[in-house]
Amino acid sequence: MLFAADIGNSSISFGVFDDGGRLLLKSKVEAVKARSADEYAVLFRDILSLYRFDSANISGGIVCSVVSPLTGTVCAAIGRLFGIRPMEVGPGVKTGLNIKIDLQAQLGADIVANAVAAAALAEPPLVIVDFGTATTFTVINRQGVLEGVVICPGVRVSLDALAQSGAELPDVSVAPPRRLIGKNTQDSMRAGVLYGHAAMTDGLIDRIRGSLGETRLTVIATGGLADAVLPYCRKQAEHLPDLTLTGLYLIWLKNRR
Repeated sequence: MLFAADIGNSSISFGVFDDGGRLLLKSKVEAVKARSADEYAVLFRDILSLYRFDSANISGGIVCSVVSPLTGTVCAAIGRLFGIRPMEVGPGVKTGLNIKIDLQAQLGADIVANAVAAAALAEPPLVIVDFGTATTFTVINRQGVLEGVVICPGVRVSLDALAQSGAELPDVSVAPPRRLIGKNTQDSMRAGVLYGHAAMTDGLIDRIRGSLGETRLTVIATGGLADAVLPYCRKQAEHLPDLTLTGLYLIWLKNRR
């Protein structure tokens, strides 16, 4: 079985795949830079134990990370728990992608994993919208070339920025607003961020399609905050919450052979 981990700014999502590529378990822990490798090993072990998984059955590992200080820590935790050295998504790893950007080293490992999975699941042209700490739009053209990425502030980041910059604006949770036009501060902030994010998503999809000169564009949505935004979007998107982990499994397969 394969242990796959996606290290993000807010959380570390991880899953266990069987030899046939079926995702048997998916969970997440908070991404805390101060935690040691032993602490992460204990967290992973306890969650696996909670779902009655035997750590001894894990024979492979792969990690993608956008938080450099945590990469080595999590890899060390995986090594101590499973006795393996996990593969790290980065330069030199086979992905099968045709990437046409200025500096490939700047392309986030999670974006690479998403693109690998999306390319295997859908016909281009396509755009992958990842609703996380940042909201990213990864564009793959009709020829299967990864053209580039649009990066926007995420939903939670936007709410936090409002609360921090507005003297009389409170901290609010990411929750559905009761109406478009808010009757109180909390609902007004939620409506502005969620309806605004949805409108931004719809608008950027239209602009990306126009930039590619396409009449058809497949939209795939993923990320921890996709559930919060998608109900307010007018564009149809296929929601694949396990896209990044699926991409990690596929990358592992490409490099295992």
